[in-house]
Amino acid sequence: MNLGNSLQSLPAWLAAVALATAGCVGHVDRGHTSGPSGPSSGPGTTSSGATQNGTVAPPGAGTGTGTIPGMTSIPGAGSGTANGSGAVPGAGTTTSPSSGPRDPGRVLIRQLNSREYDNTVRDLLGTAQQPGLTFLNDEPSFAFDNDAGQQLVSPVQAGLYQQAAESLAAEAITGANRAKLITCDLAIAGDTCGKSIITTFGAKAYRRPLTTAEVTNYLALMAAARTAGATADVAVRTAVEAFLQSPIFLFRPETEADPTSLTPHTVGPYEMASRLSYLLYRSMPDQVLFDAAAAGKLAAPADVLAQLTRMLADPKATFSQDFSAQWIGARSLESIQFDITVFPKFTPVLAASMKSELTSFFDDFVKENLPVNQLLTANFSYIDSTLATHYGLPAVGSGGVKKTTLNSPQRGGLFTMAGPLAVTSYMTRTSLVKRGAWIMSQFLCQDPPPPPNNVPPLPTDTVMGTQRQILEMHRAAPSCAGCHVIMDNLGMALENYDGIGAWRTTDTNGAAIDANGMLGTATFNGGKELSAVIAADPRLAPCVSRKMLGYALGRIPLASDEPYVGDLAAGTSSGPPGVRDILTRLVASDPFNMTHGAP
Repeated sequence: MNLGNSLQSLPAWLAAVALATAGCVGHVDRGHTSGPSGPSSGPGTTSSGATQNGTVAPPGAGTGTGTIPGMTSIPGAGSGTANGSGAVPGAGTTTSPSSGPRDPGRVLIRQLNSREYDNTVRDLLGTAQQPGLTFLNDEPSFAFDNDAGQQLVSPVQAGLYQQAAESLAAEAITGANRAKLITCDLAIAGDTCGKSIITTFGAKAYRRPLTTAEVTNYLALMAAARTAGATADVAVRTAVEAFLQSPIFLFRPETEADPTSLTPHTVGPYEMASRLSYLLYRSMPDQVLFDAAAAGKLAAPADVLAQLTRMLADPKATFSQDFSAQWIGARSLESIQFDITVFPKFTPVLAASMKSELTSFFDDFVKENLPVNQLLTANFSYIDSTLATHYGLPAVGSGGVKKTTLNSPQRGGLFTMAGPLAVTSYMTRTSLVKRGAWIMSQFLCQDPPPPPNNVPPLPTDTVMGTQRQILEMHRAAPSCAGCHVIMDNLGMALENYDGIGAWRTTDTNGAAIDANGMLGTATFNGGKELSAVIAADPRLAPCVSRKMLGYALGRIPLASDEPYVGDLAAGTSSGPPGVRDILTRLVASDPFNMTHGAP
């Protein structure tokens, strides 16, 4: 896809200006491949700095190192190792892969999704408008909402971008907003003032300094508007509209000095600023990041890690909330519906409490660097009065969710939370298949294949017989048994939780629930025992790492990413990695710091 294709429905004059100012040679790719693996550079390899955006980027990978929990060093450009000598329960001693060729791959050009767009215009213009709420749905059927492989700009969406740009630009030149944008007197300073406005605003809108040609084009646009009779303010508004419809604003391109070279090199400083910002803020870089990029202080691992620490402590950071809600599937709690005659206690208030429990719980793991396996076995959660009643727990007082120690044999960890249990149910009943498939795909990274074409779907309302009998029906069909013997066993362990996560001892047919199951040679009875089994599974830490890497890169992880996944998931001297360990290693990893072209 050519960047120009996204602008076909825009006015001709604006499309021409946007394309003229693009100056981008990055790749737009709608697939999930990164091209053939090129030669992997060795440790400490340096790559030459590339001329980019009118400035010279810092040298490539370099030889910088930094200390990371569970890792001996941060690799320069290739074959870094992680000590990973800690034991993962149930997995024996683990070490991360350090041999064989490594290819950090490349990050595809990503479109700002609805949430990122709203956050970006908020920080760029100070607006309270949220145009993204009117945009076409960009939540994918799988993966994360920033997955470049599933993004597409239709003519309808391009028209919505134009409407948003017009409204935002009009607001930008009124009231207090005008003083932030127009910082000089256009009537007196003329082109000098116009150039100052274009250069300053453009650097923020494009998230990097403008080239000389880009400045010239935008000044020409303002001059054309003045010639057509526009006032100075309207001329500025016209330029702002053009910026907001430019592919450089709407997408996140990364330039290549040699677009066909497969030699990995460190990304430019402004591109690193955007990678960090959209990972942690889901918005444009703040001034600290812009200043660090301008000073060349985002090339060394220690610099990147310092920014990570700063940004995670910023109230604006949304990583924990957005990643966990999408990974676990809790975002759908915002729109999920249940049959009120079957689940009369499910309300928007309860749904909001469910989501707050999940995101606050995960945020604690990021802030406190708690072990990844305890996501499933923790003896605490974040409960409010609504959830306490729902769970049958003692009152926790008024206000929002509070960290609460759990003494209940029924609760502890993600599998026993009402939110995940609700989003893996149907409107009228539980689904052992959906719950089992959710555990397989999100915690073991074992995606079940689609069902055979000749197998009719199970009913989503009432089911005759017990869920255990349904399991036996699946086993009886040879085409179904391979997957269902795993999914159904996992799902059966959660049958004591009804469709909205409330505890029960009998199913909807009044039959006593048998929550026994097995995974491989491990047996379990109920959600807590299942949680312990999955927590001890050696696939858990790599799977969480793989999900986090995919979220950070905006693409589905590839086979070439597996050595890096091993680095992220490596154990520490005290056991499994902490959740923050994984995130810290990720931002210091080659896939996050490096890129290369495509043939």
